[in-house]
Amino acid sequence: MVILSSLAATAHWQFSRPPAPPTATPAPTEGPGEAGGDFSARRDAWISSLHRAAPGSDWRALDAQARAEKSDHRQVARSALLAAGVPPSEWSRLAIGSIAGQWSERGSGNQAGRMLGAFLDTGNNRLTAYAHGGQIWRADRSSLNWSSPNDSVQLRPTGAGYLERLSNSERLLVMTDGPAAIRYSDNGGVSWTTASGGVSGNPWYGMALAARDPAGSEVYALRVHYDDVAADWRARLYASTNRGGSFVDLGFVGERSQVALFSPREVSTTLYLLAGTQLYTITPGTHARVARSTVPLAPALAAGDLVVLTGGRNSSNGQDFLYAMYSRDGRTDVYRSIDSGLTWVERTDVPTSLFGDNSAEASPQFVDRVYAGGVNLYRSSDGAQSWQLVNDWGEYYGSPASKLHADIPNVDVYVNGGIDRIFVSTDGGLYESNDNLLTVSNLSLSGLNVSQYYTSYTVRAGGNHILVGAQDQGLQKMLNPGVGVQQASQTISGDYAHLVSGNSGASVWMVYPGFAMLDTAPAANDQSGLRYWNFGDNAFTGWYFLPPLAADPSNGNRVLLAGGRIGGGGSQRVVELSYNGSSISGSQDSSFDFGSPVTALAFSANGQTRYAMTEGRDFFRKLAGGNWTELTASGLPPHQYLYGNKILIDPSNPTRIYVAGSGYSNPGVFVSNAEGQNFVAMATGLPSTMVFDLAISADGQQLFAATELGPYWYDRQASTWIDISGTTAPEQTWWDVDYIDATRTARFSTYGRGIWDFVVSSDGVFSNGFEN
Repeated sequence: MVILSSLAATAHWQFSRPPAPPTATPAPTEGPGEAGGDFSARRDAWISSLHRAAPGSDWRALDAQARAEKSDHRQVARSALLAAGVPPSEWSRLAIGSIAGQWSERGSGNQAGRMLGAFLDTGNNRLTAYAHGGQIWRADRSSLNWSSPNDSVQLRPTGAGYLERLSNSERLLVMTDGPAAIRYSDNGGVSWTTASGGVSGNPWYGMALAARDPAGSEVYALRVHYDDVAADWRARLYASTNRGGSFVDLGFVGERSQVALFSPREVSTTLYLLAGTQLYTITPGTHARVARSTVPLAPALAAGDLVVLTGGRNSSNGQDFLYAMYSRDGRTDVYRSIDSGLTWVERTDVPTSLFGDNSAEASPQFVDRVYAGGVNLYRSSDGAQSWQLVNDWGEYYGSPASKLHADIPNVDVYVNGGIDRIFVSTDGGLYESNDNLLTVSNLSLSGLNVSQYYTSYTVRAGGNHILVGAQDQGLQKMLNPGVGVQQASQTISGDYAHLVSGNSGASVWMVYPGFAMLDTAPAANDQSGLRYWNFGDNAFTGWYFLPPLAADPSNGNRVLLAGGRIGGGGSQRVVELSYNGSSISGSQDSSFDFGSPVTALAFSANGQTRYAMTEGRDFFRKLAGGNWTELTASGLPPHQYLYGNKILIDPSNPTRIYVAGSGYSNPGVFVSNAEGQNFVAMATGLPSTMVFDLAISADGQQLFAATELGPYWYDRQASTWIDISGTTAPEQTWWDVDYIDATRTARFSTYGRGIWDFVVSSDGVFSNGFEN
């Protein structure tokens, strides 16, 4: 068993798909949540809103600093274990504080989440891919034996991801945003070093990373910083002459999202910078910018427009060809140069806005081949004179092996002899095409374990099925799961969260951005048991992107829904949903107005008492037959920075209530031993971070927390929270935890590495956290 007691002491996306009716298995999801082009922006805004902090407190910076310190500590711990001769197979076992247990990855192994880019080492036919969860993955292309070299480091991007691979002794380079840095690895991603420079004051997110020549020494980067003179966020340029080991600051070069950096991959050593419509070349050695031409864009750029530059080299005349793309208003304007950027000709618009900075790419060798992606991917073989749809996003669900998933963060093209090998990153994994996107092949159907999960629920009897709510990969099911990583089936597409049950999983409730859903047949691998309550059809307004639910333990056909109201006006109420065996009906729980949106709900163990917490950090209780009452002596912090995500009732002591939420400007967990009166902080051992969820054993002794910075367990002997990541649990955002008493398992859901189980040892800690 690995003893790690020291570890505890120290731890721009714009578009989404349009709606379509749910008529197949799994169906493209219909719902008002995805009806507009702002779906991804709404998701991001909702996640950001959960992270409350006082004015002047940067929660992203707090998380980034804590994550960097934890990552460094874990790398030291890994090195120590290797030096001590402890085999990695033993690292999953953990004894720390008063707890002992073992980590086990559960998957899914086949429902990949968002990928951000891929590099092909053509000499070795090896892939290096970057996942949105912040891990690097590698595989031989022939066998697709995917593995993550180091799960204890998260190379966290804010939006688009930037990965470069240098040759002549391989070096991987990644731009990260949490913390803001450029990091490099000389051993295939096993360990990472932070480059000096590359970041100056007031950084936000990375915009570009480009090597002049993969076999050379010059690397350039763009990052968004706040410009005090312009009083705005703008793009800043950095340069390295030692393969990304250090960078110098070259100052601001243009507007946010409207500067592009590009060098034709492996076919040219000219490095271009497109600032709005002005094209420059960057001089080797001095890094001087030399004006080359102006793209004759009309109409002029507007705020929010996105600028992308791509191209290649025409070997027949030795000239670079370039495509300048301007994403705006549901289309992308295209201009082409075939004389190394001296002159430009307008081409045909792409009939989509681009998903992000990396969503368009040209062939490095064929002047007329170019590709551009938004929700769907388009290809052109006539120099952008015309565009053809690769496939509609809805076709994926009937043919996931050969049809692209929706949303295209990146397209990468590599020269391999006389053909282009094209790799497409989507919100549902990584694809390859060797015929100019006439056909595609899904490379992520096995082993690329990068599922992005909001929540899971485990059926307590009858197969112990695991139901999972994913980001953009729908409601998934692992039926009759065995040990280890499981395959999951996708029942219906979309975003699903807050999976709850009041009858041990005989039926399971959940929400989608636009409706609540009840699965009346959790063991069914189809949509036969799904029932819906549509927000729009029932005039439910003012709801969060994914509004919380609470299941009634005395009636599995009833839940409370938070975060809005039925009908118009500005009141803030709770809605009760009931299923009568055929349909779901909804009514307002009462006429009580909470004053601010309800962020968390709970029932007592017997279902007779209801609890609510609001965005204004007020705590409420409703006794059986009574009315909602604010508990004015709650003891919760006298400001609005907690933003409670969770109310947890101790099943062994109904007077003990835990609440958790944003812990940046106040403690992230509180406990009351008086039914919601006199809460006191319970945050010793927790970093200043977001606590998304809590779970507790039936005897009330095993208490776990899922946080922005990792998994935690409360040591009652020492009265402190303990980071139980060890060296095995991945460095991720941990969204959810569900404790299964029968197997002594804390089942965690991560937003990038799927589900992970922590099984409490029967010979280590026991009912009260003390050793027997």
